[in-house]
Amino acid sequence: MAELLIGNVYGGFRVDRVRYVEEVSGKLYELKHIKSGAKLIYLGCDDDNKVFSVMFKTIPEDSTGVFHIIEHSVLCGSKRYPVKEPFVDLLKGSMATFLNALTFPDKTGYPVASCNDKDFKNLMGVYLDAVFAPNFYEHEEIFMQEGWHYEIEGKDKPMSLRLQ
Repeated sequence: MAELLIGNVYGGFRVDRVRYVEEVSGKLYELKHIKSGAKLIYLGCDDDNKVFSVMFKTIPEDSTGVFHIIEHSVLCGSKRYPVKEPFVDLLKGSMATFLNALTFPDKTGYPVASCNDKDFKNLMGVYLDAVFAPNFYEHEEIFMQEGWHYEIEGKDKPMSLRLQ
């Protein structure tokens, strides 16, 4: 990859910071998308494993688990891949070294990794479509199938179903 220069704009992203990371013998580039303010970090190093992740700050207002529900709902198909479980299908034919989605207390992420360039680009495309064009916008039942749980009020009380 060519050297990215601080202050220059590439594909709508401005380079804000560049530093060397000794632990991986590579350069860390911090960029910011001019229109949206989205942050992008690129680590250029000599490693065959390519890793990509979309991360969102998701700070909950309550304990309903809505961001975990959304994480699961996002993985239920998208505009370009309208099948029920595209990621299960992906795993069957992918050489991915990592394919997952994760919900933390303050963020939700969709990381993928592969050592194969073609596979990596395919995984990125599927993940980006899932994250930015999920089927649950068109099919509310996707969100509803992921957003329920059983509650037990007490040892001698009946179990009840709760929809988020």
